[in-house]
Amino acid sequence: VSLVRDHNIKEKLVELGISVKSYNGDLLFEPWSIYDETGHAFTTFDPFWNRCLHMQMKAFSLIPPQLILAEGKVGKCSIEQLGLEDESEKSSNALLGRAWYPGWNKTDKALTEFVEQHLLHYSKNRLKVGGDSTSLLSPYIHFGELSVRKVFQLARTKQILWANEGNSAGEESATVFLRAIGLREYSRYLCFNFPSTIEKPLLGNLAFFPWKTDPANFKAWRQGRTGYPLVDAGMRELWATGWIHNKIRVIVSSFAVKMLLIPWRWGMKYFWDTLLDADLESDILGWQYISGCLPDGHKLERLDDPAIHGAKFDPEGEYVRQWLPELARMPAEWIHHPWNAPLTVLRASGVELGQNYPKPIIDIDQAREQLTEAIFKMWENEAASKGSGSEERNEVVDESESLAIPKVFLKDKVSHITSSSNDQKVPTLDNPQIDPPNRKRPKCSAEVEQKQNNSRNLSKDTGVGRVQALIHSLSHNNVPRLLISNFFKSFIASLDSLRHCFMKDGI
Repeated sequence: VSLVRDHNIKEKLVELGISVKSYNGDLLFEPWSIYDETGHAFTTFDPFWNRCLHMQMKAFSLIPPQLILAEGKVGKCSIEQLGLEDESEKSSNALLGRAWYPGWNKTDKALTEFVEQHLLHYSKNRLKVGGDSTSLLSPYIHFGELSVRKVFQLARTKQILWANEGNSAGEESATVFLRAIGLREYSRYLCFNFPSTIEKPLLGNLAFFPWKTDPANFKAWRQGRTGYPLVDAGMRELWATGWIHNKIRVIVSSFAVKMLLIPWRWGMKYFWDTLLDADLESDILGWQYISGCLPDGHKLERLDDPAIHGAKFDPEGEYVRQWLPELARMPAEWIHHPWNAPLTVLRASGVELGQNYPKPIIDIDQAREQLTEAIFKMWENEAASKGSGSEERNEVVDESESLAIPKVFLKDKVSHITSSSNDQKVPTLDNPQIDPPNRKRPKCSAEVEQKQNNSRNLSKDTGVGRVQALIHSLSHNNVPRLLISNFFKSFIASLDSLRHCFMKDGI
């Protein structure tokens, strides 16, 4: 998606007579450069990340001591000319500006403070869902204000230092944090090598799952009115700030797909609309992971009780009280399952279930039974489809009905640059050539020719065109998109003072 956005911005800048250059910088390693011993793309995270950790990484570029002014006339344009923000987004962006502050000074300070003060205890503190228990760096990385290579190498340096000192707690914290960076890399890796993951599960059996398209349940989940305090607190924080803790993301998404059987793509789109750090690739990976769509994700039959999670990750109820003022006086013993509290406790706390706080939208035992029935129905649907040869399914899937993940071959070079590699392989600082050596899955000549023809028209339903269509659909909805915020506005505005425009996220 960032490629499509960058492409549109570049076109507008060129029309205004402004020269634009792009450089790879959003990832530690480009997705076409990582493959297993047989030359195929990885389909599970641990082997992928282990390979990355053993690859040579380029050092991040230091900031020049002073900017050198460009010679001659430098063209410029206003933010409004780029069309990054429409009227429906202005009010929500103004609210986000109260909690998040763009700009290099704030970003560098946040990174330094985290690495020097909080990384040491990250492994332990990340289990707390309230307060500054994580790095809070994801929005800065997403909008290109912070280099992911710099973040990785600073954390890696601490990891090595603590290992040499025998500081096992610090070493573990750095390892866990680096793994989080690896998951971000992996999300882009999967979407590059398996572009269909944007719209369908990586594991084909989920194509037959009987999701429940219940608008009332979906609305209750979005508004934080499910009757499960930890879930509701998370959804209200998301709407208010555009950000929630990773554990809360897992809990609320799991609740949606496992307890309410809401289609995972519905939840994915809502996260895309509301998260300040919304990356389509990370969004896809997270929702497919929770929904059982990935070979190394949560099992489809796994259903976690939000009340138990609340006692584990918010034992004193501080997080719930912060975002659910109606439960502020509720004792910690009952705050994560108020429906079990004695009537005297509810009255003393000013809580009237069904009035000022909703009753649970679904019982946990009912949800388990419902999920089990849905799984059996999924297998029945798949068996019936194979037996009848019917193509009727709940999701768009490959023509192959095998549950095996198709292998993608990366090692051999191909004679043609495909449309997708043209989008990804832009000139680098080390290699300014327009057509660098390409490592992509081989295609027959007819398919390559068809791809080249399609790439001339971005409206075709392939590659970038499909993503553009997705973006178009996202921009026409009743929920205000928070993705284009003051962060990106500030970042674009700073381009006026630079000689080159670094339009790729992560530079």
